[in-house]
Amino acid sequence: MGDAPKSAYEIAMDKLRQRDRERGEAAPATLTKEQKAAIAEIRSIYEARMAEREILFVSERARAAARLAEDPEALAKAEAEYARDRRRLEEERDARIAAARAAAAASPRAPAGGPGEDKGRGGRGGGRRGGGRGEGGRSGPKAGLLLAAITLGLLAASWGAAVAQATAAPTTAPATAPVAPPIAIRAARLLDGTDSPERRDVVVVVQGDTIRSVEAARGGTAPAGATLLDLGEATLLPGLIDAHTHVLLQGDATERDYNDQILKESIPHRTVRAVAAARTALLNGFTTLRDLGTEGAGYSDVALRDGILEGYVPGPRLYVATLALDVSGAYPVQGFDLASPVPSGVQVVDGPDAGRAAVREQIRHGADWIKVYCDRGYFIGADGALDSIPTFDEEELAAIVDEAHRRGRRVAAHAMAPKGIRNALDAGVDTIEHGVAIDAESIRRMAAKGTFYCPTVTAMQDVAPGRAAEGRSVWSRMPDIQRRSFEAALRGGVRIAFGTDAGGFPWSVNQAEEFVWLVKYGMAPAQAIRSATGVAAALLGREKEIGRVAPGFRADLVAVPGNPLADVGALKKVGFVMQAGKVVKNELARPAPSARP
Repeated sequence: MGDAPKSAYEIAMDKLRQRDRERGEAAPATLTKEQKAAIAEIRSIYEARMAEREILFVSERARAAARLAEDPEALAKAEAEYARDRRRLEEERDARIAAARAAAAASPRAPAGGPGEDKGRGGRGGGRRGGGRGEGGRSGPKAGLLLAAITLGLLAASWGAAVAQATAAPTTAPATAPVAPPIAIRAARLLDGTDSPERRDVVVVVQGDTIRSVEAARGGTAPAGATLLDLGEATLLPGLIDAHTHVLLQGDATERDYNDQILKESIPHRTVRAVAAARTALLNGFTTLRDLGTEGAGYSDVALRDGILEGYVPGPRLYVATLALDVSGAYPVQGFDLASPVPSGVQVVDGPDAGRAAVREQIRHGADWIKVYCDRGYFIGADGALDSIPTFDEEELAAIVDEAHRRGRRVAAHAMAPKGIRNALDAGVDTIEHGVAIDAESIRRMAAKGTFYCPTVTAMQDVAPGRAAEGRSVWSRMPDIQRRSFEAALRGGVRIAFGTDAGGFPWSVNQAEEFVWLVKYGMAPAQAIRSATGVAAALLGREKEIGRVAPGFRADLVAVPGNPLADVGALKKVGFVMQAGKVVKNELARPAPSARP
């Protein structure tokens, strides 16, 4: 299936990361530490302002694109103006740096600094900007330039103010920016997110938001210039990934639970609760989530994703599916006065053309994924097996998946019974969600094609009793049906990714409960851990960035006391969380003194 193509949002973020990597030649060795820091600060003034404008460009891109697409001359003018402003800023920056170097050359020179003096400069996410930006892989600069050009007309005033502030000549020399040292994390054990065996007594060195090295510990000391965090007998792992959540839900075991949230809670109120849910997930060790639908809360997941990325609120890195798609009459909220406008938990589409239009609309509003509901109305058929009423017909579903893939988005399919699962696979979806009853032929197809399976066992265990009690008796049988399906998929070589459906159950329940269920259903603890690290990263198309502890990967790390290979329940006791190089939770260690260079 390959890497997932980047969204416009990710392209803009990639451009920032690429610019960080290329943003300047090394300062001459004859400069003092203070002089180097002053030059770095000049760069930071300009680059930070450019980065801020990029973020604003992205947040306004949909409205501006729709307006300027009808006026090619305005678009061309905006592009040219943006290019001129950028060149002017770069020239101003380079002139100030040259002046600073000339002044340094004219002043008495101190001896050059020792090894490690320049740590922290130029690393991705290091220095002032931290780890809140730069979500993605690599892309060319032209896409980012066009994206910025589209929205320049709306943001001219704020851009001008930023330029004025960035280019204003300082009355005094720039303040010396603090240089963050590398962080060295020692642990008794490391599970690196692959099928490699555990490693004993390791030190992981982090620079900025990136893992720099993974080494054997040497006498409990940090590498030169690094701050040591000794986690003692803990086990270090990659940041955990939950590939099926709903941060804008707070539990829907019964139909009334769901309806109350959709009909009685305002979207701003639900968004505030989602902020709290995201923080809970992060502190439980989940540094990345794929969130599969707002359930009637509009595009709030896009706003939350961007707010986390920009550093306004704490939370996992989010990949969002926005509204999700279903056909008329198939999804709650149902049964109310048809003459009254009643909120829906999905975007309703009927017909192939409507499906394509809905995909485009969701992508325009920031969707990273497209989600479709492929079946409903579950019952036990005459053959004693779980059955359902499929939703989209073959032509509709094929059009939705084709349009999503054509636009560089993967498709997640809610499909619980065989008919819905087969229809989803026929259309070429990328993941099957829930998969309560996957038949043998579908298992063979999924294994051959590499289609991922997110079983969401914790949610099933939580909601089945309540739904059975309100009169839907089929739910009393679903947990056992799902267990048999899971066991068959595991034996059949299907790629099983960790997904809990958190939000379907309350966020007070730790998502790591899913690990316990996966092991009960037949996974080895090491397999269960990989399902939430390397496998889930591959589901997202981010297997070269997250889900592993290895040099060059994102510095998303968690640690638990003891050994989860002996007791997978230890993953419910995460005591250390680092996201993109920033420690957000530390109950296991205190910083030790840095080693001298």
